[in-house]
Amino acid sequence: MGKVLRGLVYVILILSAVSLFFAYKLFEKRELLTKRNSVLEDQFIKLAKTIEAADAADAAALTVQKDTSEVSDRELANPEKESVLESYAAKLETQNLPTLDFSSNDKRLQLRHYYALTDTGAYDLDPVDNKPRVKGPGTMQELMDQLFDRAKAQQATLNKTRAELTKMREMFTGSIDEINKLKTDGRAAKVELKAQKEQVVALTTEKETLEGRVAKLTSEKKELSAELADAKNEVERVNEEKVTLTEDLAKLRQTNEDLKKVLSGKHTPTGDTSTGSTAVASLTAGDKGKIIEANDDLKFVIIEFSGDAMAEMLGAERQNALPQLDMNVRRTGRQSAAGEFVTRIKLRQAVQGKNLVVADILNDWQQVPVEKGDVVFF
Repeated sequence: MGKVLRGLVYVILILSAVSLFFAYKLFEKRELLTKRNSVLEDQFIKLAKTIEAADAADAAALTVQKDTSEVSDRELANPEKESVLESYAAKLETQNLPTLDFSSNDKRLQLRHYYALTDTGAYDLDPVDNKPRVKGPGTMQELMDQLFDRAKAQQATLNKTRAELTKMREMFTGSIDEINKLKTDGRAAKVELKAQKEQVVALTTEKETLEGRVAKLTSEKKELSAELADAKNEVERVNEEKVTLTEDLAKLRQTNEDLKKVLSGKHTPTGDTSTGSTAVASLTAGDKGKIIEANDDLKFVIIEFSGDAMAEMLGAERQNALPQLDMNVRRTGRQSAAGEFVTRIKLRQAVQGKNLVVADILNDWQQVPVEKGDVVFF
């Protein structure tokens, strides 16, 4: 019996040692599982913080209008346009959305519970199979399913964002091609515009040169007109002197013939024995009056003569008839003796009791239309 007991003691001692060995090994495994679960729990919480808790709220649609009318040289008040971002999901641009947060004590405890527990700490049995519930509220599976669902939703959002990026890339590429074409056309237009500007500068320079030549020729023309007027006046004066001398010579010859006849007793002297006197044949040179009215259509003017000029033409008592003389008209404003020659006029009729005379405009001599204020000179 003692031997049997001794054998049992040895067996018990051996089993105790084995149990102690296995307990030691199980403790090591327990520590490994505890640390592994702690690491998995921490990484699960960190991973959850990278997953958005909910989708972004819908954003207002973008109203971007693209001008689709062709580029031409005419201005368009209302060009044709089309919306290019009608289907664009603007909510994809929302940033810093809230993420899942499982770091609270309640969530950590729930992550550690494989089975669902009641408020008393007992297992919450599934009414279907009467086994402890491992899914649904209060279980680790609930949080894992929530994380998985949000990860799937975020992946769908990411794929949608990638699709939108593809569309935007295609739209951006098309815009770049259009911009490159516009820049090519713009460079060609700038080259053409530069050539036109250079042509405009050349034409402007040529125009200024021509204007200078025109101004010079106009000045020379005015000077030549003034010199021509002076020359014509001088010719008229010489011709009038010639006529006067011719008339005086004729009168002297007639007087000589009359004297010869008187001396021979055959003829009586001729001449006007009336008390009236004859009109003058010429006037002294100088300004005589000015134009107070002119009609270029009917070719006549009204002249206001000075008192001295009227006395010289009609006599001191205004007893003589108006001489049918040709006079000159000039316009003041030139620095010369003759001024700007306008035309010649021929006296026709005097207004009785006034220094006014009506005269005809001689077309052959007219340079410019006669105006009020022009000076009449002889």
